Amino acid sequence: MHPILQEIQNLPPQAQQQVVNLVTALLKQHPPQSPRYLKQNWAGALRHERSTYTSLSLQQETVDDWANHVSD
Repeated sequence: MHPILQEIQNLPPQAQQQVVNLVTALLKQHPPQSPRYLKQNWAGALRHERSTYTSLSLQQETVDDWANHVSD
């Protein structure tokens, strides 16, 4: 059992009800979010560039740009 649950059980009944009311109010303010999944609708967008760039050339260009940006 989580230590906070033990502490709540040690409270008098009226204080336990206050904890329940507080948690209920917080859940109304911050409802649990459903999981969001990564959209990959961009996949294949650069298909026409395959003959121009390779993954290695793009990686090298990124490293070079990063190195130039850091040295500025």
